Amino acid sequence: MAAKVIEAIRGLERDRFRAMVDGNGPLLDSLLSENVSYVHTNGKRETKQQFIDGITGGRRRYRQIEIQSQEVLPVGRETCVVTGRALIEMEANNGALLFPIAYTAIHAQQDGQWRLVAWQATRCAIE
Repeated sequence: MAAKVIEAIRGLERDRFRAMVDGNGPLLDSLLSENVSYVHTNGKRETKQQFIDGITGGRRRYRQIEIQSQEVLPVGRETCVVTGRALIEMEANNGALLFPIAYTAIHAQQDGQWRLVAWQATRCAIE
């Protein structure tokens, strides 16, 4: 069972990153918990609606999110902790930004569906 859960969570992470790049608000809405805590690399915390509005409104434009490493740890039957590294490319007013991040994501079962309940990321030095 753990292997199935791990693959499901990896798929949800890929889906969320793709939705962020595509500006797919409805998909993000289905993947995020109503009370998600989303902390960006600059320390800014956003609610679910603030996060989705920033993407669909064009204030935050992701060009690409490339997962570089990812570990999924099931904690009990209804929670998974994901730690990883990703390379983020964003559109900024003065051109593209490219930076690596380290992140922690927590997914939990809610009403029979896995949803992201917490995210926190930190920018890493470019090596």
